[in-house]
Amino acid sequence: MPSVNTNLRIKTKKPTRFDFNSVADTYDKWYETAEGAMYDRLEKKAISKCLLRNVQGRKLLEIGCGTGHWSQFFDENGFEVMGVDVSERMISKALEKKLQNTSFYIDDGHFLPFKDGVFDVTAAMVTLEFVRDAELVVREMVRCTRKPGGQLLIGVLNMLARLNRKRQQSPESLYAKTGLFSPKQLKQLLGPYGRTHIAAALFVPGQKWLLPLAPLTDLICRLLHSPSGVFIAAEVRL
Repeated sequence: MPSVNTNLRIKTKKPTRFDFNSVADTYDKWYETAEGAMYDRLEKKAISKCLLRNVQGRKLLEIGCGTGHWSQFFDENGFEVMGVDVSERMISKALEKKLQNTSFYIDDGHFLPFKDGVFDVTAAMVTLEFVRDAELVVREMVRCTRKPGGQLLIGVLNMLARLNRKRQQSPESLYAKTGLFSPKQLKQLLGPYGRTHIAAALFVPGQKWLLPLAPLTDLICRLLHSPSGVFIAAEVRL
């Protein structure tokens, strides 16, 4: 059954660039919109291409799990999931999903409390952009993942995408606090740890009335290996 650790172990003074407690109650509503649902499908399609086969019973640690949106995706794909986040309110919302193979903990990704190599996969979905020290978080992810044979799964917002740069221009937006990555920067961050595959995804038309064409534009741009998709999916085989 789902559980939560209420013994806070937040060692970083300000572990994130944005206070996600303030948006916890409304965060999942984005996925209920036509635009949000389309973005979600295309992001999960990109990450699905990276998932290991025969995952039943494998342990996955998700850093920055938030409301458990991605935790639910990993849970439904057969993983035993442990989600951690610094936001107590986000974790409370995650518990409401009542995921059967997932537990949640309030912890700081910069200083994870787990032993070395205990997870088969460690994931961070739209998380590294918001942490104070992405290099430290990645090192912790690597430490906690089985070697050899383990995997890191990373999803980040792309610095090269016009939409993401536009999002940053609103000072009240949570995106104003992000430290975006380009595909090249993400590869430099992850490359030292193992065989790394990176692909830009989520090529969505700028006009909302063209949104139904998003799967087609995404497919075409991915085939052309365009670097400017809104989302970057990455995996590292340790």
